[in-house]
Amino acid sequence: MSSATPSPGPATHRGLRTHLHGLGLLMNPRLNKGTAFSEAERDAFALHGLLPPHIGTLQDQRERRKRVLDGRHTAFGKYSNMRDLQDNDETLFYSLIAEHTEELLPIVYTPAVGEGCQRFSEIWRKPRGLFLSYPDKDRIAQILANARYDEVRCIVVSDGERILGLGDQGAGGMGIPSARWRSTRRWAAFRPSNACPCCSTWARTTRNC
Repeated sequence: MSSATPSPGPATHRGLRTHLHGLGLLMNPRLNKGTAFSEAERDAFALHGLLPPHIGTLQDQRERRKRVLDGRHTAFGKYSNMRDLQDNDETLFYSLIAEHTEELLPIVYTPAVGEGCQRFSEIWRKPRGLFLSYPDKDRIAQILANARYDEVRCIVVSDGERILGLGDQGAGGMGIPSARWRSTRRWAAFRPSNACPCCSTWARTTRNC
């Protein structure tokens, strides 16, 4: 069975096989292509009725998304828009970065990611990455044993401290390893499922005696 085209990059020459279909496929950002699914793919994956009948191209999608992005007048607004896109359609997300690399790298990584870390809770939508914290110290082995990490080949880690000179951002520090992976994914020999952003926050208290 064929599947949605994976994100562009060196690791995309192999096809993907999936048992997902219908709404489950469209809700998977690594496989979703939106209106770019072909007629044959819509037949194979039971997508008719779940998408507008128009069949578009990745170029069409890029151009539309770029117009939306250009309508955002702040770096944080554009950062938030790109985060939403990544959570919905990674193929389009990485294609847009590849097409407008010089313009978008400062949006998906520094300097825009600094404010993204500070306002992390405002734009958090879906679980992405691995949080390891002191309250879960007795569950670390259980957490890492989850099958979702079986494909991981690369881990990008932050401790959430001293984020771009902004100080300790706690869980908001997840923005850094996530952004580092987004900014290098275009050239990395990994699929997104092979990498795991990780924010390891271990609370420490210092008292003046």
